[in-house]
Amino acid sequence: MLNVFDIVKLTKIDHKEVDSNQVVVTDGNGKPNAILTELLNDVVGNMRIFINMEDVYSVDDLMRALAAHTPLPQDVLEEYEKVLREPIYNINFVPKRGQVEVVIGEG
Repeated sequence: MLNVFDIVKLTKIDHKEVDSNQVVVTDGNGKPNAILTELLNDVVGNMRIFINMEDVYSVDDLMRALAAHTPLPQDVLEEYEKVLREPIYNINFVPKRGQVEVVIGEG
């Protein structure tokens, strides 16, 4: 099963990596999860600033790179890892808004 990291790594919008404001976490009923969305947006933002994603192939790789290249404390990195390892159940692309909804939980 794919996880959130896989989607962030593989998804492109107009042939560009997704930006932090383009990813929304929802539950199986389509209800946005503001807390996980904010956390994921923070992860993606830091990834885009500090990491070359072409060199990263797994959550473990990303966590090592973020630990080495950012001043983020360990507890923040642990929260990042949790959201990135969440299994996804569906993906919904919203072209009008340029967003990707990552569904983490069954309806």
